[in-house]
Parts: sequence; C-alpha cells; structure tokens
Amino acid sequence: MAELIQKKLQGEVEKYQQLQKDLSKSMSGRQKLEAQLTENNIVKEELALLDGSNVVFKLLGPVLVKQELGEARATVGKRLDYITAEIFLRTIPDPGDVPDSFF
Repeated sequence: MAELIQKKLQGEVEKYQQLQKDLSKSMSGRQKLEAQLTENNIVKEELALLDGSNVVFKLLGPVLVKQELGEARATVGKRLDYITAEIFLRTIPDPGDVPDSFF
C-alpha cells in the first residue's frame, strides 16, 4: 500500500516538475516577445518623426542598405502585428495541453 502511494506521489511530482519547466520556457519566450514588441514600438515612434527628406537604412548582415521610408514603416507595422499575434496566441492555452487534474 505504501509503495503504491509512493509511486503515485512520485508520478505527480514528475508531472509537476515538467509543468514548471514548460511554464519557465513559456515565460522566457513571452519575455523575448515583449522585448521585441517594445523595441519595435520605439522604432515605429522614431519613424513617425521622419519626413520624406530623411534617409533610412536597414541592416542586412554586415551591410547598411538604403530603404524607402514607407517601406520601413510598413515592415515595422507588419512586424508589430506578427509579434502581437504571437503574444496573443501564447496567452490562450491549448485545451489539449492542460492536464485533466487541473480542472
């Protein structure tokens, strides 16, 4: 009887430890996305301050390449949409990932 309880307890501890690892990985990923979102919002604000006479460059590998202001704004906007969607998707848990014992 004691061995059965011990095995069941060990199994539950292992499940709990795996959930902790998954949560840690998920939080790390979300923090990276939040940092990217903040950085891209700053870039968007800076680009909004520019007019057509300003020159914008983007970094491609070790080279700076001239880029049209409208294209740069569109790229940053798309990046913000993508990052926001990723954060939203990671916020909503997949019902299949939540253990039955959670409910």
